Order: sequence, then C-alpha cells, then structure tokens
Amino acid sequence: MSLLWRNKQLRIGLAPDRIHVSGARSVELAGADGSWNVPLAALPAALAGQKGEASVVLADQFVRYALLPWNETLKTREQWAALATHRFNTLHGPRATDWQINVAETAPMGARLACAVDRTLINQLAEIFVQANIRLGSVQPFLVHAFNRIRKSVGNGSAGSWSRSPAA
Repeated sequence: MSLLWRNKQLRIGLAPDRIHVSGARSVELAGADGSWNVPLAALPAALAGQKGEASVVLADQFVRYALLPWNETLKTREQWAALATHRFNTLHGPRATDWQINVAETAPMGARLACAVDRTLINQLAEIFVQANIRLGSVQPFLVHAFNRIRKSVGNGSAGSWSRSPAA
C-alpha cells in the first residue's frame, strides 16, 4: 500500500449542528438540539459512498475533561484510570458511570489529561461504521486532536484517543 493512500484516511468531524467529512461539504443539521443524537442519526447518510478507514473527531461539547496532577505513587495505567474515574464520579455523580474514560500522559512526570465520553456514543459510532463497511480507526475529542497535531512544536507525547473494534 502506498504512503499516499494512508494520507487519504477519511476524517469525520462530529459537532452538535453539523458533520464535517474530509473531501466533501459540511452537512448542516436541521433540528440540532446540542446533543450527539442528531449528528449521529445523520451520520449514515453522510458516510454513503465512502470507504476505507476513518477517524472521528468529536466536538468538545460531547466530552468532559479533568486534569489530573502528577502523583508519584501512581505507577500503572490502571491506577491512573481509577483516579480519573474517581475524579469524574466526584465531579459529575452517578452519570459518570455511563462514560468511557481515557487518561493520556501529556509529559513524563507531568499532569495527565482525563477525557470522558458517553459510552453509548462510542458504541453507536462503532456500529454505524460497521454498517457502512468503513473501519473506524480512532475517535478523539477535538482538544486531543488539536494537541496531537501541534505536539511536535510543544513537546513529545500524545494525548490519546478512543478506538473500539467491532469485536470488543
């Protein structure tokens, strides 16, 4: 496979009032209510005729963030994930149990960025891409996507992403 083909990955931007599809026009969404339900319902039509692999960037309105200060007693990803889960449960209460939470290392011995997205949104996105016969490579919040694009000029590391294989 040529390297040029890899750069042709389909990129989807999902916002409350529109869907951006690389190489196509943005789709304005009538009746948008600020939730992810309207853009998700319109996504299959926006994907019609597309193929290959795609990455999705979620508008920050669909994501919750928490900055976790460096803690030298936390040694594993599981420990950081437990701290992030505790933090979101403390901040947002029982609804945080329905969120998929990822923690990204922003710098060695530095603060960690915890991101939470409604698990149903991630699962429904995965199902839509399976139905469209398009491989879903990753799902990232806009903040993470923007950071990863400029990270070489501000330092090393990645702020992470979500991905869910259909078998998971």
